[in-house]
Amino acid sequence: MYTRFAEPILNEPIHHLGLSTDFSLVCEIAGFHSMGDLLERHTSELLRLPGFTYHLLGEYIDFLECHLLGHYLDQE
Repeated sequence: MYTRFAEPILNEPIHHLGLSTDFSLVCEIAGFHSMGDLLERHTSELLRLPGFTYHLLGEYIDFLECHLLGHYLDQE
């Protein structure tokens, strides 16, 4: 189920957000196009994806926290 978020930054393409090349590439390969797409998955599920390391998880969490969006992480 795809959720469109009210915050525009969560609907922007990942490669437009200034994240690392590794983060963008792993997300592209996994089929994620926006941060909103990632928020549809629990962080433990993201870590099971090929190439999605703890380092990339940290980058993801830092990005959300920096934009005051950490409250979206792992919502039920």
